[in-house]
Amino acid sequence: MEYRYTEQQLMLKKALNTLLKKEMPFETFVEIAEKENGFSKKKWMKLAENGWLGILAHGEFQTLEEVDTLDLMYLAESIGASLFPGPFSLTSGFVVPLMSQLPLTDNQKSVLEAIISGEAVAAAVLPKLVKRDETYFQYPAVELKKVKQHYEISGSYEHLQFLQNADYIILPIEDNDQTFVALISTKQDNVIISAEESVDLSKPQGTLVLKNAVVTEEELITSEKLKDLISESLRSYFIAINGEIIGGADEVLNRTVHFVSERKQFGVPVGSFQAVKHMIADIKVEIEKARSYSIYIHSIAEDEKKVTLNLLCSRYFNTDMYKKICESSIQLHGGMGFTWEESIHFWYKAAMYQLYHLTHPALMEDYIHQNLLNTVKNKEFHYHN
Repeated sequence: MEYRYTEQQLMLKKALNTLLKKEMPFETFVEIAEKENGFSKKKWMKLAENGWLGILAHGEFQTLEEVDTLDLMYLAESIGASLFPGPFSLTSGFVVPLMSQLPLTDNQKSVLEAIISGEAVAAAVLPKLVKRDETYFQYPAVELKKVKQHYEISGSYEHLQFLQNADYIILPIEDNDQTFVALISTKQDNVIISAEESVDLSKPQGTLVLKNAVVTEEELITSEKLKDLISESLRSYFIAINGEIIGGADEVLNRTVHFVSERKQFGVPVGSFQAVKHMIADIKVEIEKARSYSIYIHSIAEDEKKVTLNLLCSRYFNTDMYKKICESSIQLHGGMGFTWEESIHFWYKAAMYQLYHLTHPALMEDYIHQNLLNTVKNKEFHYHN
């Protein structure tokens, strides 16, 4: 197989890069991160106006044909490189693909249209990797209570991306062997949102508390394929954030190469020293390994269990790679690397955020070992929805 991108994918990325270069130069990102709490509705609308949020939409919401998760991953590289302060991967990788395949009411269709157009922002409470007897993805803990003609939902959820900027919350629910998705407006009195500190300045986060939040029976969306759709959308989200990581690491490499080419020591560029050349080469190899692995995962997309295992293998590798590349780049910047005079710290913070987002290095390692052992024993992979 070809471990490279197609001409169509290159054209798509070129179009997105042109927009990002115009709307999100690095100085603008810094201003949004430091003065606008990591989100600009105006810049988010610009991204949406050009159709980038609905690239994986299905059915009547579909705007582009022959676009898949590999295209999304490649586009997400540009988001990671620019540290675009908006929930691009969450919206285009999870929210839109999931919601566009569900049986929605007219009002819910209007909400989805508003999300795709950027007029509304959606946060999501996603399944997280946990360990009980085994390691698996667990749905959010939800208390669902029927009261006359409606339901009341209670629960508390931490570290939700862009929660304080959200107009709606998407909440998957498992109740008595039934699976639902609740679309909850943040304007309800029973929806309490509080901001958290986020290590990644491009991804503000918050804590959500639901105290008997009201949803009608028709607002609890369900489908015979709902569990599969949630799993599929979660996988596309992980592929997208793989792209963010690869793009961020690539940008750190480019900035470091520029620095060591310009910085002189003993009258010659620092980059001319053999030790520096070796470090730069090692960084490039690690990035290409991460990119090639993600392209391979796309090629086995039909095998759900195999994809899930490989996605967590790639995430385990990628998050560690991103952190180490940022640390090596800081070292190559010398004393300047540890100061705010240089900008590598923004990507380093993004790398630290990704280490623990929905997963944990120790849990990923445990999941990988658990499933590899099952493979050796000729058993099926264990994947819990």
